[in-house]
Amino acid sequence: MTHAVSGYTLQATGSDAIDAEHGAIMDILESLTRGGPVDTAGLVALRTELAHHFDTESAEMAVLPPDRREQHEHAHRSFLATVDSLAETARNGGTVSGDEVNRLMLWFIVHSNTADTELVETARRAAEPPPMIDMADWLASLDDPDLRDA
Repeated sequence: MTHAVSGYTLQATGSDAIDAEHGAIMDILESLTRGGPVDTAGLVALRTELAHHFDTESAEMAVLPPDRREQHEHAHRSFLATVDSLAETARNGGTVSGDEVNRLMLWFIVHSNTADTELVETARRAAEPPPMIDMADWLASLDDPDLRDA
């Protein structure tokens, strides 16, 4: 991924689906910072893409411990509320500044690089079965002189 802002780079999480959605969200955020007033349509498009993305992640969150899942979901709800507030400001004729959009972008990058990466790594580990050692093989290996000296 090549998205970067203010020295922060959006890193790949290891999930093709989540990374593609992150890229789409960053594209919208970047389009909102390209000068001119931030419009309601752009914020609504951002909100729609975020909601879709958060639904994707919610399906994966069953692997997280309950407290981490709640923290992650709370972060999503809070972020959507912030986007909703900015969209309402724009809808009512108020100005949404580029700085406000940059703060959204920075939050999203940090969240993606930390919480979303944790989610993907936890899901990957949960999908990998633990190594199984056959008891008979293990006991037999105890008598193997090559392994005893190792």
